[in-house]
Amino acid sequence: MLLHSNGGVMMGIFINNKEFSFNEGESILEVARRNHIYIPTLCHLPKLAPVGACRMCIVEEENGNIIASCKSPALQNTRVHTHTPRLEQHRQEIMKFLCINHPLECGVCDKSGECELQDKVLETKIPIQTFSATQRKDDFISFKNKIYDESLCIMCERCARTCNQIVGNNYLQVIAGGYDSKIGINAQSYCEDCDECVSVCPTGAMTSERFQYTSNVWELEKTPSVCTNCALGCYIVYEGKNTNDSTHISKNKKIYRSTTIMEFSQLCHSGRHNFGNSSIYYKDSDQLKNAIKAFENASAIRIGTQISNEEAFILNELKNKLNIPLYCEEARNYFEFTSIIKSTSNAQIYNMKETLKQADLCISLASFIFDETPILKSQIINAITTQKIKYIYLHPVPDERLKKNSYIQYEVQTELGVVALMLYSFLKDTLVDSSLSDFIENLDIGYLSSESNISEEELTNLGNTFRSALNPVIFIGSELFSHPQYKQIAYMLGLIEKYTPMKVITIPSSGNTVGISRICDLSKDNFENTRVVGYKAKGDFILNEMIENIEYEQNVDFILNADFILPSMLQIEGSIVNADYQLLPISASLPYEGYDICDIAQHFEMTETSLIEITNKLPLENGFKGIAYDDLENFFDHNGNEHRGYFLTLGKFSYEGHVELLAIDFLPESNGSILYFPKKSGNFFNFDKPKIIGSKQFAIANKLEKYQKVFFSIEGKDFVCDFIEEEYLKGMVALFYVGRYFIHNKDYPYTKITLKKWSENA
Repeated sequence: MLLHSNGGVMMGIFINNKEFSFNEGESILEVARRNHIYIPTLCHLPKLAPVGACRMCIVEEENGNIIASCKSPALQNTRVHTHTPRLEQHRQEIMKFLCINHPLECGVCDKSGECELQDKVLETKIPIQTFSATQRKDDFISFKNKIYDESLCIMCERCARTCNQIVGNNYLQVIAGGYDSKIGINAQSYCEDCDECVSVCPTGAMTSERFQYTSNVWELEKTPSVCTNCALGCYIVYEGKNTNDSTHISKNKKIYRSTTIMEFSQLCHSGRHNFGNSSIYYKDSDQLKNAIKAFENASAIRIGTQISNEEAFILNELKNKLNIPLYCEEARNYFEFTSIIKSTSNAQIYNMKETLKQADLCISLASFIFDETPILKSQIINAITTQKIKYIYLHPVPDERLKKNSYIQYEVQTELGVVALMLYSFLKDTLVDSSLSDFIENLDIGYLSSESNISEEELTNLGNTFRSALNPVIFIGSELFSHPQYKQIAYMLGLIEKYTPMKVITIPSSGNTVGISRICDLSKDNFENTRVVGYKAKGDFILNEMIENIEYEQNVDFILNADFILPSMLQIEGSIVNADYQLLPISASLPYEGYDICDIAQHFEMTETSLIEITNKLPLENGFKGIAYDDLENFFDHNGNEHRGYFLTLGKFSYEGHVELLAIDFLPESNGSILYFPKKSGNFFNFDKPKIIGSKQFAIANKLEKYQKVFFSIEGKDFVCDFIEEEYLKGMVALFYVGRYFIHNKDYPYTKITLKKWSENA
């Protein structure tokens, strides 16, 4: 009998005559795997709800019953065996049936070498296929850079279940028909081209056209690292090998694909495909001399968010040695906005995923969440599916791809009024201090409702939904961080968190925003200085990674070229801090032989020769733990537990400034066509060419047709790009996918604009 450490009796199940404890609701398979007992599976994935489609996970009970362990709950005193002669015979027959249309002697297939079906055939030792069936007409479907070959499909349903339960798009579906069952497409839903279906397919039935016939999988070297395309820091494995490159005499390594631990984790479209391939690049002494001179003569340093903690540390040290300001508006705005909220509410920083697991209501505000943070979107939809939480999406651009939500569309530039309405709706019947009570009582709800375009019915429903929730959470997007009234908005959000159960989580705009905000002493950037050194940011002297093989039609001054070549995030060893304040190690998956920031810093009497010498020197007073780079872990164990870096030790946030509630008697109007400039984050990251995506209504109002070039001006310069009409968008706000162009856009990310057909200005 098993006992708790406090003397209490634990529930026990006997597997192969050994007793194991289990938690209520665990399956036999989960208990076995947690205790390193192997049970074969094909259709099962820990991140999916079990369906028992393949039957490979069968176990034998003491009374002779054979049951599927993935769907059978662990019960006290149950006795099961995982490998008996009877089970081995059953599994061999099951494998023969699963392979009834699948050749045992595989030809050329991208899945070869990592095919679970191959593994199970080898494991069950099928000598010859004894089953046969009438040849059927199999489908061969191509969609969004993927190919589904029904003749290789064993109907484990993993792809469809992952698309529905994990990604949340319901694009793939199971078409039931007995022997003729197959995977089909739901044309009413949206495929974001994330390749999760390819990742989880145990055979070669679902393959990627991008990877097809490019390499044998066993030739690829796997490098575990961290995706930096948004602030979530997802676990990623870059797979590459050396290849002959005509631009170099020596061999150059190339990444062929990026993957993850598909049993427990996922990647979005950007993580899966936007990894790029950086050139080796060699030392250029003239560039080094010019860079040192640029720093010596600099009036300021401006940095982007696609840099490591270690690079940020060096740049902050250079800033101190040179006695000049250091700029990064994204990190500074994020830190100040978050500090106002948390110092007002005296609340902690919450873990996004864990907070969602406890939530019964989720609200997102000022974040185009589907593309900005796709994995967070998936986690929200998963919570809707499994926990039945309610989700409300507030944004100027309604996104019809978010099927499982209600949305409130507000007018551009009225966020101050929107948050004031939320404050009123959530706190009007709550006991608060007298000054806040007076502010709420004096709000002109009719005016705010009218100008923000939030109806009284929507406001009432929002308030009723909130009051019925026990554990609400709101995700705040980066669009508010640089809002003209960001301080008052943050203060009101802090008051909501202080006086209600609402947990407020701010979503960093991109990359290593959080790490930079914890390391650097940043000044406000008015974009007025000359002699600015730009480190992966706009400047008079720019240090940036090499941009290759990109064709631009005009306005090359919008491209962030380089006066000094830096390694890309794929070519360095270092670390970042993600949105949950978790430090994560980055591994170099591509070679680099040029100079870097350490070579420049040595001229200014800094002694470190590599970035990883700095990892354990990151400021302890700001939450870092002084752990060396080589001691940082980055893996999942067999139970799906993360062993990745460490969480920063955070004290209470403080804000030295003063914020007060001011009367809201004016909200700006925004009539006409408006472009939304999202940050380079998630699926907005690193498109090769810019494009504008708008609704049919937007196209009609601007007299545009699908897939045509449009002409407009930004910051006094003419600009040309493609316009694409999408059905999932509504209203008069269009999205501008900036691509690799650099637009200052130093303030609010919406701009009123006039679009014309390019032919009129040719």
